[in-house]
Amino acid sequence: MEILARHGQTRNRMKGLIMKGGAVLPKDFNSIISEAAELIRSHSFARVISHYDADGISAAGIMIASLKRAGIEYQATISRSLDRATVESIADEGSDFVIFLDMGSGQIEWLDEIRGDVLVLDHHRTVRKSDKVLQVNPHFHGLDGMKDVSASGLSFLVCTALDDKNWASAPLAITGLFGDMQNLHGYSKINAGIIEGAIERKLIAKETDLRLSGNSLTEMISSSVSPYFRQLSGRDDAAAEFLRSADLDESAAYGDLKEGGRRRLMSMLTLRLLGQGCSKETVLELSGDIVTASANSMRIDDLTELLNACGRTDHPGIGLALCLGDLDALREATRFRKDYDRMLLSALGKVEDDGAIVMKHIQVLKPSNPSLAGAICGISMQYLLEQDKPTLAITRSEGSTKVSSRATKSLVNAGVNLAESMKSSAEQVGGVGGGHTIAAGATVPIAKEDQFLELVDSMTGRQLGTGS
Repeated sequence: MEILARHGQTRNRMKGLIMKGGAVLPKDFNSIISEAAELIRSHSFARVISHYDADGISAAGIMIASLKRAGIEYQATISRSLDRATVESIADEGSDFVIFLDMGSGQIEWLDEIRGDVLVLDHHRTVRKSDKVLQVNPHFHGLDGMKDVSASGLSFLVCTALDDKNWASAPLAITGLFGDMQNLHGYSKINAGIIEGAIERKLIAKETDLRLSGNSLTEMISSSVSPYFRQLSGRDDAAAEFLRSADLDESAAYGDLKEGGRRRLMSMLTLRLLGQGCSKETVLELSGDIVTASANSMRIDDLTELLNACGRTDHPGIGLALCLGDLDALREATRFRKDYDRMLLSALGKVEDDGAIVMKHIQVLKPSNPSLAGAICGISMQYLLEQDKPTLAITRSEGSTKVSSRATKSLVNAGVNLAESMKSSAEQVGGVGGGHTIAAGATVPIAKEDQFLELVDSMTGRQLGTGS
């Protein structure tokens, strides 16, 4: 774990509205949000623990900005995972109040042992309710944490209940939902309300366009990680030749293209993805919402990638500083993103060349860099590998095997539940696991790696109704 920040100011009492802009919150969910805000308000110090991905860092940024506004002291840590050792370390600190963001609902039995007040804001599937730990989790209230709200959205709801001025953090809540890819099939329920409220307050602008970015058309394609274009991503010369074949100026900026050129580019890229076997839902993601924060004119998808790169390259503190408006952090984060994307493109090129280890019901990748595993797993599932088998990426780190898994929407509709298969299979071999139906993870003993994969393969077969 990495200690990232401390702050102290005079404490004030603030009150505010929970939500505006169209989101309809279930009454019991509204009540728990208010209770969480009151719990925060009752303390003069908060120990904050959050996840290291874009959603977790955004959630922490929202919470810390709100604590600062309320004059509440804080100490924040961004962590890769929430294991038993991490919880014991936090408990040993003896804090009167601990807030867990984007984690905690799967480890309630451990959090029950922390002496002080504990607040969990988590959108992952939960194990159970707790008499001691206050959980703000959508799954308790008929909402889906995979599509209706992310951890940053939960942090935003609680913080706007604390003080309506915290609506200023709406772009960060949107960054988090982009980070967890909850924007790809439209916005539902709470996410829709945050988007609508932010537009009403002129905090963001939104338009629909090609979901690529870059200074030139060549850069847009060759630097594209997701979507990943076979034989074009990571290859400047090939991308330039592809554009010339479409009678497009490879050095032109996308903004300089006339409507006919934009349509031609979209058509060529669509055919490219279809030709490499991508699903219809993946191809449709080529075009989508381009959301821009009004305060700094930054595209939300760019901020998402910057935060993700900071977390994955072990610089989450820079990402958190970026959320809090540090311009020096922006320069650093931009450098980390370039390095991270370069590593990702190299690793994805290897998957493109070598493929995966194919089992009966799953396919397995073994990337060399643990920090890239989740991204490689998800991007490969969408753009490079078979669409009828969930993808697992396994790496070894700190004496254990770390597992990331991804499915597609169609696989989930067919019965795949990665949260269930990761948790059950990991526990059978002495590990831990969990997450969402479409994306989950696990940590298992290295000696049990093969047994774990066999268990997941068998369970996936049963979920799909094709046997074990």
